[in-house]
Amino acid sequence: MVNNRIGKWSRLLGTVVITATVTVLGLKWVGADFSPLAGEASYQKFLSAYELLSENYFQQVPPQKLLEGAIGGMVQSVGDPFSLYMNPGMTARFRELVTSHFQGIGAVLSLQLQSGNMVITTVMPGSPAQKAGLAPGDVLLKIAGVSTSGMSLEQAVEKIRGPQGTYVTLDIRRGDQEHTVKVMRARLAQATVYARMLPDQIGYLLITQFSEDTATTFVRDLDILKKSGARALIIDVRDDPGGLLQSVARISDALLPKSKKIVQIQDRNGKREVLRSTGGGVQMPMVCLINGNSASAAEILAGALKESANVPLIGERTYGKGTVQETRGFTDGSSIKLTVARWLTPDGQWIHKRGIAPTIAVPTPSYYRLSALSMNLSTPYGLNANNVQIAVLQRMLLALGFNPGRTDGYFSQETKDAVSVFQRQNHIPVTGELNNATAYALNVAMLRLKQREDPQLTAAIGYLEQKLIRQ
Repeated sequence: MVNNRIGKWSRLLGTVVITATVTVLGLKWVGADFSPLAGEASYQKFLSAYELLSENYFQQVPPQKLLEGAIGGMVQSVGDPFSLYMNPGMTARFRELVTSHFQGIGAVLSLQLQSGNMVITTVMPGSPAQKAGLAPGDVLLKIAGVSTSGMSLEQAVEKIRGPQGTYVTLDIRRGDQEHTVKVMRARLAQATVYARMLPDQIGYLLITQFSEDTATTFVRDLDILKKSGARALIIDVRDDPGGLLQSVARISDALLPKSKKIVQIQDRNGKREVLRSTGGGVQMPMVCLINGNSASAAEILAGALKESANVPLIGERTYGKGTVQETRGFTDGSSIKLTVARWLTPDGQWIHKRGIAPTIAVPTPSYYRLSALSMNLSTPYGLNANNVQIAVLQRMLLALGFNPGRTDGYFSQETKDAVSVFQRQNHIPVTGELNNATAYALNVAMLRLKQREDPQLTAAIGYLEQKLIRQ
């Protein structure tokens, strides 16, 4: 998502929606319709549908619910997945995403589609979750005594979050052991920039999303790297879903020479506004890492670096989201997020649904896309079993250097031997079967492998080292 300032006509949109609501209610009260849409057949059909539902449905439906449904359907009808009506709860969560501040415990959850397990995938350093002993790979069984079975990810997050200083009780499974953990909620700031110095004085800056504080943190960390003697720079926007246009503009200011194009914004009438850099730029070799999950604002930065500073892009073609959204809030806390323009790269390319191609293509290893193994097995999997979980197991073993004999999901003798070797090396009772303890250990081992082996980062370092040698 890319959010710009609220435009004049976006405010008008809010007026139209509110006017439609008042008009519909006014019809019920005074029996007259002075709406400019009164002559539209579809508008009359809408009023008839409203009356039918409000007066004839077998249960009474609040007018507010019907009208909110109408607003949501109206936005949905434009056929744009990035435009939507958000109720007050959704709006609050969206604002948390934009600001990167929320009240919770500092753990990221994912829902495994095949097993239905609610699994902790990330624990923020220094967070209440980490202090309580929660770790990646833990299966969440209950929240405040309520089973997570059948619970959606949104429902789980809603139950975990709450006022700062209050507590939430979580039941988790780690391997074959179950634990109850009491965690205090706190106001947390989600870090969106991570900086470190790599060998050969190569500075590395990872941007996870472009929120309100991202640019300030980025500029600070970039300055620290410069003062620490950085001779080259890697900007990493892999898996970055985007964020605020203001944020990516400020970061581009810090990286691009003065007066270079950052992005072009084109409205519905074809009029373009060119945004240019105002900073001094970076006087050192640079590369930018991208992949298929680099989207929106991340693509704006990648495009600006490539076309306005000749910075190589390393990795895979980006996602391809070339539209700009604005958010208009209403007095009840709800809002509409609406696509208001398209954005173009400095050279005038619209990358929507096409993405940006890398300068140097380096594919992501296939094992990066493996889902986590279920850690809620009622019975272990052994010889002659055959399912998708076993295929994931076999691919994990292969990535970790063990030979399962096959990867088609059939639990063969070779697979059993490989599982036995893995169990022995990881101090797990050797059964040769896939049980919860083994699944947990394999999931953790895969997380560590992904952190240890990064072919795209390795390629970026190699490229910059060659550039430094030639200087």
